[in-house]
Amino acid sequence: MNFEAHRLRSVYAALAVFALSGCTALGPMPATTGISYVQEQRPDISLQGGFVPGYYLSTAVQENHNAAALGQIAALFEPDHWLSAPGLIVGARRAGSNESKPSLEPMIGYRTKLDADNRFNAGAVGFGTYAQGSKNGASFSATHGGVEGGLDARLTPTSKWLELHLNGSASFTALHASGIFCTDAQGQYGVDCGTGTPLTSAEASGIYPSVNGGLALDFARHNPIFFHGGRLAVDAGAGTMPTVIAGAQHNAKPYAYGGVTLTVALGDKQ
Repeated sequence: MNFEAHRLRSVYAALAVFALSGCTALGPMPATTGISYVQEQRPDISLQGGFVPGYYLSTAVQENHNAAALGQIAALFEPDHWLSAPGLIVGARRAGSNESKPSLEPMIGYRTKLDADNRFNAGAVGFGTYAQGSKNGASFSATHGGVEGGLDARLTPTSKWLELHLNGSASFTALHASGIFCTDAQGQYGVDCGTGTPLTSAEASGIYPSVNGGLALDFARHNPIFFHGGRLAVDAGAGTMPTVIAGAQHNAKPYAYGGVTLTVALGDKQ
């Protein structure tokens, strides 16, 4: 009877661990910067909030490699004639919730119009940061950096009130990450830690591409006032993420998700 009761308790404990598996979310990795590649052509500060497609590094060790919509806030500055640097953009973003241990990520890039009618714009931006954190018995540290190139095409005539834009971008992110996490009874996949759950450590590194595209509605732009208007963008993103099984890195897995962001801008009247 004692042996049977002990066996039942072990079964219940294992079921409890599996019921909790996949809950921990650490290390947010956005698939796109989410910035607009339309050159403002005047000193401009834009503030953004919303959700961008991406994934969590903790997903790399779980059985189901799920993508996610990552909450993101960002700020971007285009100094234009203030610094005699038309097209230069600098800023920073923070993606993920506080519980997922995000970090502030600097960005620097360039964007420019491609034609006299300002119908087509393009640009590129570099980004990178270091992050670390722990939650529910798991911990991670990660360094990543990359470059993104983007295009923007205005689909409707120039308007001071509403314009529809088509946007797209592609990026490559170099990543090196390491972590300690609990695994299932077979030592294969990461789970939330419980009593007697085995611990393992792992590393993952590589270069991971992603693409992003969608539609954006620009409003109240091109007016000679301090309010430069805003942008409501709906995007879909896809890319690859690292995978770790039994503590060893395996081939990257694809993912896809969507996002929506709202950006408002202020700056010089001219």
